[in-house]
Amino acid sequence: MKTDFDKVNEWLIQLFHDFMILEEQFLKDRENPDVTVKELQILTLIHALGSCRATDIAKDQKLALSTITITLNRLEKKGYIRRTPSKVDRRVIFVGLEEKGNELCDSHRAFFSDITDSLFDSIYGTTENKLEGELGNLHNSLENMK
Repeated sequence: MKTDFDKVNEWLIQLFHDFMILEEQFLKDRENPDVTVKELQILTLIHALGSCRATDIAKDQKLALSTITITLNRLEKKGYIRRTPSKVDRRVIFVGLEEKGNELCDSHRAFFSDITDSLFDSIYGTTENKLEGELGNLHNSLENMK
């Protein structure tokens, strides 16, 4: 017989896999699926941060700066991002989204908003606040594990 811990563990593993599949499906459904899931995650982070440095992205993603630089080079070549030197210190380069990057991030957000709407429709009037609180706690726990 499975314990509650075992059940929750299985659900978390399955949720992770489900979200990865949804990310891949989102990219496949686009007209030009020229972005990988990891590149999409980087674009989404840039979208959230606004103009930022490669070191900010590397720190957030817990990846080597060289790995982020390679990914940013690919995204720049594909037309999703731009690099802009700082006006104060030209050695500092800021990364921002081009229109193509903003459009992709906006449609990605809409895609997941539909999923969230569906979830809320299924639990309407019962536990929305509890779900929000528990997901917030899970997010904070995962952030603290990084």
